[in-house]
Amino acid sequence: MSGDMTDMTKKKILMVDLGAAMGGVEYYLETLSGMLQERATLVSLCVLPELALRLRSLGVKVFLIPAFPRLKALRFLLALAVLPIIILRERVQIILINGFLDSLLLVPARFLGCETVYARHGPFEDNLYKWYKSPARYFPRIISRLSVPLASHVICVSEDTGKGVREIVPEERISVIPYWMPCMPPYSGSKRELTPPVHLLYVGRLERYKGLYLLLEALRGIPNVRLTVVGDGSYREELERLAEGINVRFEGYQSDPDRYFGEADIFVMPSLGPEGFGIVTMEAMAHGLPCLISDLEVHREITAHGTAAMLFRNGNVEDLRGKLQELIGNPSLRTAYSTAGYQRVEAVYNSDVALKSYLWAFGL
Repeated sequence: MSGDMTDMTKKKILMVDLGAAMGGVEYYLETLSGMLQERATLVSLCVLPELALRLRSLGVKVFLIPAFPRLKALRFLLALAVLPIIILRERVQIILINGFLDSLLLVPARFLGCETVYARHGPFEDNLYKWYKSPARYFPRIISRLSVPLASHVICVSEDTGKGVREIVPEERISVIPYWMPCMPPYSGSKRELTPPVHLLYVGRLERYKGLYLLLEALRGIPNVRLTVVGDGSYREELERLAEGINVRFEGYQSDPDRYFGEADIFVMPSLGPEGFGIVTMEAMAHGLPCLISDLEVHREITAHGTAAMLFRNGNVEDLRGKLQELIGNPSLRTAYSTAGYQRVEAVYNSDVALKSYLWAFGL
């Protein structure tokens, strides 16, 4: 009886994710659910069966709707229809919105008296597209920018993401809460001597903006290396074509990439941006891997301006190749970045810091 009473006094949080592929937002919701499950009653509205399965295993009550992959607008229309029902039936007090078009749901949520929290996982990006050339990309981003003032509170996953939000939303309604490592692996250190072929690792979406094609080009000038690619996406077929003649292994999407971090010598993230944070880079640093990443502003933020990982000039193949050769050939440098990266994640991106911030943001 006392357990039931405790559950009744907990705030109810509805987490919404209408993304149709597993990625950073889905990882975020899974880890957030694990962190908050004892502090709140969690409900979710999503379209991905895999995410639904993971959330249910954490005790989250999930409402799963079809993704409508060929008519994406239908999933948002359906979400608009079922959201009020879920809010009223489950007596939801707080709603957490993610994504671009998902921001439309802030309107009915506010109308029904919910506290609305909008998590921004990256910049608005509306300046990257023209409405007449890419309407499917342009209008969701504009809608997101126009909707964000409706949020009671906005959570930004990085200071870089927060810059754009601060142009629209008052400072007192914004929190910067970076992603975090739910559990830090024990530190194993970087290998002092590398046995050829040197094992490089890329983990992430296979889209052009992620810049993997730059790494493939850079590898043509470096002997005795092997690259493992973990991830999937619309650019995979082109990347496989570009990888012909190189020692590359495409592993596809993996729900748990931990073993790949454990097998690798060096982690490389050549993303051209935009990026909201860089979860896989944080994970690689937490596994003690020396990392080589592009010098995007958010990557500078994660690595304390390049002290916790080696940075190369964004989009520059020659600089990428030169920095990679330097890292491969210098054991002391690899050890220094391995140690600094691990310590950076342990100190800044840990679950205790994140939990305190979320308890404050949600008023728990």
